[in-house]
Amino acid sequence: MYPVFIGGRYTSTAPVEDYRGAVLINPGGPGGSGVIVLQTFGPLAAALIGAQYDIVSFDPRGVGASTPRFEFFLTEAERALWLANPYAYSTVLNVTNDPLALPRMWANSHVLGQMAKDRDTSGILEYGGTDNVARDMLRITEANGQDMLLYYGVSYGATLGATFASMFPDRVGRMVIDGVPDVQGYYASNDWRNGVLDADRAMQTFFNGCYSAGPNNCAFYASSPSEIESNLNALYASVLGSPVPVYSPSSPAYGVVDYSILRNAVKIALSTPFASFSILAQGLTELAAGNGTIIYEMQLDGLPFECSSSSATYLNTWEAQFAVACGDGVEVTDSVADLEEYWKEVSGISTFADTIIWVRVGCSGWKVHREGRFLGPISGNTSFPLLVIGNTADPVTPLASAKNVSKAFPGSVVLTQDSPGHTSTVATSTCLYSYISACFQNGTLPAEGTVCAVDEELFPSAS
Repeated sequence: MYPVFIGGRYTSTAPVEDYRGAVLINPGGPGGSGVIVLQTFGPLAAALIGAQYDIVSFDPRGVGASTPRFEFFLTEAERALWLANPYAYSTVLNVTNDPLALPRMWANSHVLGQMAKDRDTSGILEYGGTDNVARDMLRITEANGQDMLLYYGVSYGATLGATFASMFPDRVGRMVIDGVPDVQGYYASNDWRNGVLDADRAMQTFFNGCYSAGPNNCAFYASSPSEIESNLNALYASVLGSPVPVYSPSSPAYGVVDYSILRNAVKIALSTPFASFSILAQGLTELAAGNGTIIYEMQLDGLPFECSSSSATYLNTWEAQFAVACGDGVEVTDSVADLEEYWKEVSGISTFADTIIWVRVGCSGWKVHREGRFLGPISGNTSFPLLVIGNTADPVTPLASAKNVSKAFPGSVVLTQDSPGHTSTVATSTCLYSYISACFQNGTLPAEGTVCAVDEELFPSAS
């Protein structure tokens, strides 16, 4: 299998004699398009990393504009119908209140798994894993005339970076991984439960921040953080029994706000709190008054619904999530009974456990697992130590995961950003930027235990 990669480059603006190579970036996923992200992030990355470097990204195997692509459906209409079925796909699985949620998604996962395998005429499913993308990064590095990888990866991009460092420890030049998942669990057990270890901490920053901001700056304000929490729980209970219809002739978005929709909107806000908390507060206030428009539109940002005239035009992030995440780790063969036991195990970890169980359920029906693929361990004595970044309240990749990965690579350092949100990119931090710049510019790392504040407010003062 020799896939064709589509990549992009934000070219160094330094004099030729000062040029220091290309820094590869990966925006996360699995399934994120590096080419699209480069269009907006390229100039910012260049300013952060330094003008002496090219900033390079690419659409990994099977993703975006690279070919062949991960495609499970014959038409986009077929794809849209599948994704519109909450029992076929939902990032919030209401196991507690809907006894059919888990078994129906399990059954649909087996339909999807077999369909994806049967329709994979190109063979990309077998050869599109993270280990092969790590090999591709080495080839890109060598094609640029470099011996050592220079890399910045966020979220799944951190998994990719840690994989590269484990497979090719002597080829690591500068590497910054930001928002680090439980990479050991990802490979060894296909288990994402540890992803929500800090989700409740992130949720608490909304309650505390809203209370501290006051009624003028937080629309969902109440007399204490605990009362704000109680009011949100009351909304969950309300839409569970009585979903709120959403329709306006002035908006193309319409539907209903039910429990899963509300949970998904909150989850999205936790990942991007500095951009979303004020909007979430306004949406919750309006939802309590019977208007679910804001909440419904918030969760649309996290859904992979697209429709156009050509299969080459839509982003296939959703397909890539299954193809890569399910194909990378150990094979999952859970029955419904197994998954019900799994739910009992993970439900006590966080109140947001219902936002990660779908991964395990979805992978239980996956059929393609390449023999000989990399399954760990995640560790290595790298030629240059890693800079590992984690937030204090990341709802998706907890700080503990950053620390665990750092321990696996001697000499690496954890740099902590004191904020909620998924990865350090959610907020400006002059402090953190200075350390990333120093890593690429002169190879220096911060002292162990360094914590950086952010330069933004969760609930900005009304102008």
